[in-house]
Amino acid sequence: MLRAMRPLPVLLPLSLLAGCATLPEPPAAAAPTVFTAAAFDRQGIGGTLAEGVADPATGRAASVDDPVRVASVSKLVTAIGVMRLVEDGRLSLDAEVAPMLGLAMPQRVTLRMLLSHTSGLRDHEDRYAIPLGETLAEVLADPRSWDPNHSAGSGYFTYSNLNFVVVGSLVERVTGERFDRFMHRSVLGPLKLGACFN
Repeated sequence: MLRAMRPLPVLLPLSLLAGCATLPEPPAAAAPTVFTAAAFDRQGIGGTLAEGVADPATGRAASVDDPVRVASVSKLVTAIGVMRLVEDGRLSLDAEVAPMLGLAMPQRVTLRMLLSHTSGLRDHEDRYAIPLGETLAEVLADPRSWDPNHSAGSGYFTYSNLNFVVVGSLVERVTGERFDRFMHRSVLGPLKLGACFN
């Protein structure tokens, strides 16, 4: 998950950065909502807003300098890094990914399908995050990870976070780098984004 470490520059629409401060989870009864936003144009950031409690233990109010979880905006940033590998000829949008990963998949899935959410993969029971002690191979072998009514390549769109777990694994396989380090070196660092993948 991509996490902003300070307000992002004008490169990304900051109004999409609603989320919670990256602090320990508060008790369920006191779960605060934190909202951050920025108005900007070509001349720069014109105004910012932060609402909510950043630290429930102390009651400290949130500020625009607090880290925020940017959730699925990280998919866009991931795609930028992946397309750099495609441009360099290290990945192909239309090659089957299972052989590259050394995994068995019940269907022929390509990088293009993963990036466009047409792979037939689907999230279930929070299985888009692979818990410690489990493997991507185990999750992909689970029939519940696949749409029984729409196969890979059918063109049917089903938004699935699991697609990007596979994409991240591909990046690690072809680069030999940990995903977050590759993304920092190839995208976040060059764009001078104060962000990281966690």
